[in-house]
Amino acid sequence: MGYTCPVHCTTPGCQSKAEYKIAATWSAGRFSELKNYGLACANHYAQVYRDALRRRKVHPPSAEELQGEIGVYHYEAGKPDKSLKKIANPE
Repeated sequence: MGYTCPVHCTTPGCQSKAEYKIAATWSAGRFSELKNYGLACANHYAQVYRDALRRRKVHPPSAEELQGEIGVYHYEAGKPDKSLKKIANPE
């Protein structure tokens, strides 16, 4: 069973429910997951996405890591990463 407590937007000061996960596919050896860059409500997902792109430029993956593009996924508490649906990235 997955995590079922309310999950909030990671934007400072926002207490809205998270609706989106900003993440990139990530793997190291045989281990893989969605690397989480932030959770966001409908009002902040574009900002959290842009912040994730900036952070990745400052802290790129190491030589041992493989990382895909950062994307926006529809987040549902308790659902495993593999079942999250990717949506269009904000412009």
